[in-house]
Amino acid sequence: MAFYIAVSRAKAMSRAFSPILRCMSNVPENTVYGGPKTQSPDQRVTVTHLKQKHKKGEPITMVTAYDYPSAVHLDSAGIDICLVGDSAAMVVHGYDTTLPITLDEMLVHCRAVARGAKRPLLVGDLPFGSYESSSNQVGSE
Repeated sequence: MAFYIAVSRAKAMSRAFSPILRCMSNVPENTVYGGPKTQSPDQRVTVTHLKQKHKKGEPITMVTAYDYPSAVHLDSAGIDICLVGDSAAMVVHGYDTTLPITLDEMLVHCRAVARGAKRPLLVGDLPFGSYESSSNQVGSE
């Protein structure tokens, strides 16, 4: 008998809260995850834009992201610069240092962030030593 009463109460509660549940489950189609739209979705941040902000004394914001969901939130927050750092080796891949990450792994992170962050200027780190073609070039510049 107690089970029957509990079930009937649950049905009554679900009927009572169904308008609220429907309202809360509405996700706008134009935004990812129903979050806020970017402040100026058509205008990408450029170096010229950053120079103008600096000249006016406006703050310039920079945040690190390694994946698509982080980039989406960063984009919706109106951040100016997004850094995809080689620190992903430690933060995402679990290495003890940043040295083991490869260029291909960094490109995977950069592509994911680029899909999520449409507005900010994207800055991607090169893995340590990837720009040296020989040991003779080290220290010669």
